[in-house]
Amino acid sequence: MQELLGRLEPFINAGDDAPALLINGKPAGFDQSVLSYPPEALERLAVLPPEAAARYGQPSGKRVVNLVLKQKFASTNLDAALTWATRGGQHGGQLSAGQVTINGDTRWNAQAFVTRDSALRKSARNIPPRPGAADRVGYVASAGGTEIDPALSLGAGGLVTVAAIPREAVAGAPTLADFVATANSTHPLDPNDYETLQPSRRSLSFSAGAGRPVGEFSASLNINASRNTSRGQRGLPMASVLVPASSSWSPFASDVILTRPFDGERVLRNDNTSKQLGISLTLTGAIAGWQTSFSTNYGRNWSNSLLEHAVDVSSVQASITAGDPAFNPYGPWEEHLLASSRYRSRGDRLDASLNVMKSILSLPAGPASTTLALNASRYRTRSWQADTLIDLISQEKTTREQMDGQITFSLPLSRRVDGEKSSIGDLTLDLTMSGQAMSGTPLQKRYGSTVIWSPFPALQLRGAFDHVETAPMLEQLNGPIISTISRVYDYSRQEMAEPVWTIGGNPDLQRGQRQSLAVSAQVRPLSSQALTLNVAYRRTVAKGGVAGFPVLTPAIEAAFPERVTRDAEGRLIAVDARPINIAHDTNAELASSIVLRWQSGQNAKMDGAQARPADPLMVTASLNHQWRLENELLIRPGIAPIDQLGEDGGQPRHMLSLQVTAGKRGMGASWSANWTGDARLRGTTPSQDFHFKPFMTHNLALHIEPYEVFSSLNDAGWAKNLRISFDVQNLFDGYRRVTFADGSTPGGFSRDEIDPLGRTVRLSAQKRF
Repeated sequence: MQELLGRLEPFINAGDDAPALLINGKPAGFDQSVLSYPPEALERLAVLPPEAAARYGQPSGKRVVNLVLKQKFASTNLDAALTWATRGGQHGGQLSAGQVTINGDTRWNAQAFVTRDSALRKSARNIPPRPGAADRVGYVASAGGTEIDPALSLGAGGLVTVAAIPREAVAGAPTLADFVATANSTHPLDPNDYETLQPSRRSLSFSAGAGRPVGEFSASLNINASRNTSRGQRGLPMASVLVPASSSWSPFASDVILTRPFDGERVLRNDNTSKQLGISLTLTGAIAGWQTSFSTNYGRNWSNSLLEHAVDVSSVQASITAGDPAFNPYGPWEEHLLASSRYRSRGDRLDASLNVMKSILSLPAGPASTTLALNASRYRTRSWQADTLIDLISQEKTTREQMDGQITFSLPLSRRVDGEKSSIGDLTLDLTMSGQAMSGTPLQKRYGSTVIWSPFPALQLRGAFDHVETAPMLEQLNGPIISTISRVYDYSRQEMAEPVWTIGGNPDLQRGQRQSLAVSAQVRPLSSQALTLNVAYRRTVAKGGVAGFPVLTPAIEAAFPERVTRDAEGRLIAVDARPINIAHDTNAELASSIVLRWQSGQNAKMDGAQARPADPLMVTASLNHQWRLENELLIRPGIAPIDQLGEDGGQPRHMLSLQVTAGKRGMGASWSANWTGDARLRGTTPSQDFHFKPFMTHNLALHIEPYEVFSSLNDAGWAKNLRISFDVQNLFDGYRRVTFADGSTPGGFSRDEIDPLGRTVRLSAQKRF
């Protein structure tokens, strides 16, 4: 069902947030186990209008989806899927098994997933290697790049400018004769074989849930556990140090430069592991006429991160310069000479939520109702950060508590009455007030109102206003710190960079406020829902709020110099991309959509000797347009605001999405396309402005159930309830092109550097028993 909701997103229009779920009309609370049910368990699915959010204790405008389950259903599912990039270099697979049983108001389920994806290496794509030496053994060369030692050249019978480390050097001090055997030889390799564009990933998860009546209530209990790991490679750690002629480890008459890997083909690692364990309980029922829902959830999480940086060249050089007889510059090096950092965090979270709703007053237009929602959370975390595997840098322990409450009044002011020409139609007013308190911060207040007016059945108008005093979420303050290697474009140097990218919580975040205004209209010119037209204007102004770290354009780097680290040559080496506070953020957009639904007539047909009712062909199509009218970001007072839609932001104004789905019993197809308009980003000179060309991606999904399509398989038990799916992402293997004013491509914007993965294909088979 989770995949089904994903494909229905254009119709649900949930935006960045997942919709709130109802199960048989009752709030699901923290129980998300229903998302692992097969879609065959659904009797129907209903997307409630936006005004329904406040009535279920949700933020105004959040979409609510009601999943109505079948009264009788049982199945065991086995799924297997393979994925691969059509250009090679990356593949993966998934196995899952699950059991679902529904018997009226009683249900239970269990589901297990195993997913594994291989790494995508640089060598699988046409990408320039990282500058610098790459050798699996190591070698010596003169400091000036000329002859190493005349005696070595005499013994080798010719000029020697480089010599590989001989095997004898690993056990003890080498002689000149040992280097004669390796004169003018090295062991080069392709450094791209040891770097990953995408890390290998593996995930394991298990969930189980049960629901049943308990007296006058319905209760559901759910447990879940998961483990996710990623393994990235950052290339061979190479080191270049000076071995003086006076060293006991040098047989040469002059100083030489020793260039070698840390330990053969051992790579720099970037590993991340996270584990979660959770349990939730939800109770729904009526108490003294109040429809009540209570949910509680407890979860624990563990996170570990390892990032190896490079060889500690300064320590190696110090040992050689000091003449340490125990330190062999040619032999194995101890692990502490590899600079690295570790981060560990442990956390637990306890949440509780109470939602009550009741009709409190009978008005001429209908009953007025109120909804009260109370939520409480406690989040505790403990983190450790260490350097070079052993030295503790910092240790932090944090406990935060949060409580919030919301009350909503829904007042029907007018109701349409058939035959009454004086009626103004259906008119409803929703009023919402809420407050939130977090430990260490004062109370944050929120209030808003929504007016829904339908003067006649084919038209619905909606206006909403919301004022919120915002505070950072618990995860934004104390989320686990994770350092990974991210491929980003460095506009300053016009090259693709791979800096250390740090994400996680930022305990220094401050509170702010946000005002939102939304006006929308929905038109259904036909008597049914065959054609729906939507148009909406939204404007949001945030002051002092919290935002994710923006795209690292030159303007953003100038505004956050403390977040960006460069080396002596100006190369981008690290970015602190944790959430930020902003002084002022203004966004305005105009969104419109057209939704079509069509179903063919139903006539009986003959299928061989067996009569089957004709299956209607159902076609749905949606076209969505987003026109961004304003997107201005003011980081802090004293700095000029950044127009994200202008030449300092490089963001497009127009975006289109199209989805067409067609299906009947036993088969179906879905095609989606996403188009992004052009944009421009200011360069160092007008001739070096970056021009982002319009770009469209296409995705295709097909499925077939052979038993339902081919009558010859009526007696084939293996084909019954078998579903085969074929999905293609980025069907035409496209990518967004970027050029300068003269049409040339900037460095770092080649095909493989922009989108190295490209087109991917997924083939899956599902069997229900």
